[in-house]
Amino acid sequence: MAHINFSTEEAAAGWKTQARETLTYWVPEVDIKGTLPKDLVGTFFRNGPGNDSVGSTKLTHPIDGDGLIVALSFPGDGHVHFNSRFVQSRHRVEEKAARKMIYRGQMGTDPNSFKSNIAALVKAKIGWEKNSTVLTFRNPSNTNVYMWEGKVLSAHETSLPHCLDPTTLETIGEETLGGTLQLNVLGAHFRYDPFLDRLVTMSAKAGLNRLPSLQINEYGRQWAVKSLQTFHIPGLNYAHDLLLSKNFYIVQITPFVNISTADVYKFFLGLSSPGDAMRYYEHLPCRLVVIARTPQVADQILGGRAWIEADIPEPCHIFHFGNVQELVENDRVVGLDLTAVCLGKKFNMEFENKTWLSNASKAPGLLTGFKVRFGDANNASNDKVWSKKPLVYQTVLHPASVEFPAVHPYRHGQDTRFTYMMASSDPKRPHYYTAVLKHDVHGQGTKFWQSEGVTGEPCFIPRGGYAVVGEVDQRKEDDGYVVVQVYHPKRRTTDFVVLDAQTMELLATIGLKHHVPFGFHGTFTPELFVQGSAPPSLVRAKL
Repeated sequence: MAHINFSTEEAAAGWKTQARETLTYWVPEVDIKGTLPKDLVGTFFRNGPGNDSVGSTKLTHPIDGDGLIVALSFPGDGHVHFNSRFVQSRHRVEEKAARKMIYRGQMGTDPNSFKSNIAALVKAKIGWEKNSTVLTFRNPSNTNVYMWEGKVLSAHETSLPHCLDPTTLETIGEETLGGTLQLNVLGAHFRYDPFLDRLVTMSAKAGLNRLPSLQINEYGRQWAVKSLQTFHIPGLNYAHDLLLSKNFYIVQITPFVNISTADVYKFFLGLSSPGDAMRYYEHLPCRLVVIARTPQVADQILGGRAWIEADIPEPCHIFHFGNVQELVENDRVVGLDLTAVCLGKKFNMEFENKTWLSNASKAPGLLTGFKVRFGDANNASNDKVWSKKPLVYQTVLHPASVEFPAVHPYRHGQDTRFTYMMASSDPKRPHYYTAVLKHDVHGQGTKFWQSEGVTGEPCFIPRGGYAVVGEVDQRKEDDGYVVVQVYHPKRRTTDFVVLDAQTMELLATIGLKHHVPFGFHGTFTPELFVQGSAPPSLVRAKL
């Protein structure tokens, strides 16, 4: 793989603040190189922190930054419309008016003095001040953005999401989804069931003086509530992502989150933060949790249990899953095959070299396969205790340092071959993601695409854009396109590139005159949202 020559300082500038609150324009035709596919029609939404400071307070970690939503609209005629706007959370609005940071960040950014923290904590304990801004974590709304049934939601896993206007990206307000978000949070990740045509969301809250809570909701068209379930699973104090299959939800109990009263007091006093505390705790279990989607599944497959747990042989932390498929023999579900990006025992949330969110040089993300075998588990009757836990076999599938895996968005829970990830092509610098890896579990179609800068999360877009609902999709799994954000450290500008998802060849480059700060997650909708008039035609200047 090619070695990209840029310095740490140049790469770190990709997190710098986008100073303009909003940007809206048609990308000049001369800045679009190559050929945009005519059947690539719709809008790509992307979310990520857009600022590295609030007022005069420098952020300790990008995760504390406010969400900057970017929308790239593809009309299918060779033009591209660009739109970006900060999410106007209540906290951001208050801090902008005050011209200073008021609310602390979960990754350690604290605008308050130790003395102020002590005073606020004492007042809260004796009941003098129950809603102290000093003790409130800010809602950055910066992690993901997706659209379902007319609502564009900007999500951060510890707070309520914000509803946005899909055309202007203006913030409409916090969203409770009709009061169905009973934990008052919405997780950053979701899954889609193409057979039932449902959006599946998750919300999680850690437990201190109570058991942890995991709420999983299923919504149909018009946001019709199809299922609301809350599970109280001991040890499940963190969940960033989930998997969805025909019968199950799958999450991880991570050994990297330890919740204690002492930790909470340290957080409020500014001596530590939830991000600082994320590290390996040897005494904690590392497990996959397989949860029944319905009571019928619990009775018929899981022996009357709402969920089962399976120990992971080599402890790791999982932020992001790939996909899962159920194994069926003689009309019985006997196991699961799934993929995830795993971070090893040395992982922590150090903002390494001011370039990446964690210490990837010591604990790179590795695409890992898990084979879960139920054994006699699903033969148990309702009154029989299983004789043993399901077995888990764990295998690293590729040696490259990777993150942000993406699969076909309409094939969750199905037998898929391909996973697209941002990847490092330089083993000496695993925290610089400069490529996109297309991994084939069959081993035949694995490919790299090497950029000239730093890549973001790849978004796979199936040709035609829409899902095949209620039946097996007969189209080739990788028939489509991949859209990727690329930051150029040398010139401090951002491109968005379009790749052929089958060959991983570059089709088009959309060059911007400015930078878009590194992002987290995004999605594509085949619906087209364009603000303003039609694009100008390219004509020769007459002098």
